[in-house]
Amino acid sequence: MKTTRNVLLIILALFLQSSWTNAISLWEVKPDLVVLILVFVGITSGQIEATILGFFSGFLIDVYNPEWMGVNTLSNSLIGFAVGYSRMGIVAEDIQVQATILFISSLMRDLIYFICYTFPDPLQALYLVLRYGLGTAVYTALLGTLISLGMMHVFNKRIEPHA
Repeated sequence: MKTTRNVLLIILALFLQSSWTNAISLWEVKPDLVVLILVFVGITSGQIEATILGFFSGFLIDVYNPEWMGVNTLSNSLIGFAVGYSRMGIVAEDIQVQATILFISSLMRDLIYFICYTFPDPLQALYLVLRYGLGTAVYTALLGTLISLGMMHVFNKRIEPHA
């Protein structure tokens, strides 16, 4: 049941990412809804499911840009694995920790993507991370925090890691 929910959340995030985020972009910076869901899956379900869903979501994103096939697949898979693997060593119920995890995950995903995208020019990758990656990471962390606070208020339930 959790797996079905997580797959549907990824599909919804991909749909919203491709259609809705342009409407809420600020200075060409959009939240990364796929990373937001991958972090949720990593915290609640662990590294295996988060890695598989990271691969699945990254592959679907790459299908639309076959010139860079595999870059999104790699970056999303690594983020899913890293969050899922580290969930046991962190107190993910705390809202500040969730925001920090979202920020770091989004920034690392963009860093991996831009390094692969601009290879072999590391200065261009650094420029893109500073220009887009930081804003995306902040936006994703703020949006994820607002969603988490909303869920806590409406459902009176916190996002808790799977044991």
